[in-house]
Amino acid sequence: MDSNIKTNLLENLQEQIIKRKAMFIPMLFVTTFGLVGYAAVDKEKPVIDANKIEVLYGTKLDKSMFAISDNQDSLDAIDVQINDNAYDAYQLGIYNVEVTATDLFSNSRNKVVQVEVVDKTAPELKPVGKSNGYVIDVPVNGSNDITKYVQATDNVDGDVTPFIEASQKLDTSKLGTQTIELNVSDTVGNVTKQTYEFYVSDSEAPNISYKKGSTVTVDYGSKFSYSDYVNITDNFDKKVASIKVDGNVDTKKIGSTTLKLTATDSSGNESSKTLTVDVKDISAPSINLSKTSLTMTTGKSFNAKSYLNSAIDNKDGNVTSKVKISGSVNTSKAGKYSVKYTVTDAAGNTASKTLSVKVESPIPTNAGAAASALSRVGSRYVAGGSGPNAFDCSGLTQWAYRQNGVSLPRTAAGQYSATSRVSKSNLKAGDLVFFKGTTGKGGITHVGIYIGGGRFVHAGSSRTGVSTANLNSSYWVSHWAGGGRK
Repeated sequence: MDSNIKTNLLENLQEQIIKRKAMFIPMLFVTTFGLVGYAAVDKEKPVIDANKIEVLYGTKLDKSMFAISDNQDSLDAIDVQINDNAYDAYQLGIYNVEVTATDLFSNSRNKVVQVEVVDKTAPELKPVGKSNGYVIDVPVNGSNDITKYVQATDNVDGDVTPFIEASQKLDTSKLGTQTIELNVSDTVGNVTKQTYEFYVSDSEAPNISYKKGSTVTVDYGSKFSYSDYVNITDNFDKKVASIKVDGNVDTKKIGSTTLKLTATDSSGNESSKTLTVDVKDISAPSINLSKTSLTMTTGKSFNAKSYLNSAIDNKDGNVTSKVKISGSVNTSKAGKYSVKYTVTDAAGNTASKTLSVKVESPIPTNAGAAASALSRVGSRYVAGGSGPNAFDCSGLTQWAYRQNGVSLPRTAAGQYSATSRVSKSNLKAGDLVFFKGTTGKGGITHVGIYIGGGRFVHAGSSRTGVSTANLNSSYWVSHWAGGGRK
């Protein structure tokens, strides 16, 4: 070996020893080592035994996983490069990973190792809210859905709560403890089982709610019950076990009282609220009239006070003497009138009532033929009827006049010809009133007897029989032919 080879060999050894800091050889010894030292140099590559490895989901690759060894150097001294560009620790599957191992003497080995990311962690069951350990608090009549009280999460699949299975259904309608086994699995079959005690209890107090607010007004002397002003309900008890009322309301005393209402259910849960009750006189007196409407004839006397029976107040008692009467009735003139009765109690509550009065002109029932015809009101109408119990129009007038010693022709037209004309404004009781065209034919077709007050009596039709009618109604005005006097 020439001097150049020796020189190169020595330089190479010095470089490796200095860089790796694995050994110390005095320079003088290296110089004298010669060919014998060259023969001891490490030329063996590290060994990578792993062909395929499994790693847990989320694991970062490390050289200790690949079973790397060397004839001289420890694993810590071996330089290992892992090409994990294609590797995803958070995705299950198999990946090809290139591993390069280099020892202290730069001996290097490459190998592609299959790395499989696997999931071997089962989901975790955990109570929701304030519940701890294996006892789960459940409100009575709460949800029967187990997943409202226990949740499940998986390291890979995330929320797997919907996949929780229970050994039996949860019944929240019954107080007490129910032992239920829960199990849940992830997509690769890792299973978790756990037994929980579901403790169904009533911790909710009864609910007291106001119907009309926390302050109410009640009438003096009225019947008082707190139940008219509050609702008391409970989440579990159909009827609240106990209701206590502190305070008393006397509706015979004006003033304010505050009641304290306390409700307790069968589980001992308690709630309370106050209700302020103001007793006031809020009712007006009651006015009692003997009549609310009255019809009278002209000329008669009218005394409004005679129709007032009484006026009674819930607090002040009889206040009839305080009733004020307004409005007047002119009994000498036909028309419609109203009289108002008004009274106010000591608290300022006012009541009023109205009496309606109708004043009509009197109908003479004793004026000869008119009186005779009126006596037949209600009799039947029969064509050609001449009385005494059935009539047509001219048969009634002929019969009525005959009762008073006066003779008339049989027909309406004949009676019209046999009488002298009288204007409507000058009619008197007993005069005849004639109409034309009532049957659809021309000429005089209907007759009646005037009875006063703008009315007449006649045998109208089979529907009405003998009855009275208003001479000034639109129908009779449109058919008016004139008055007749014998």
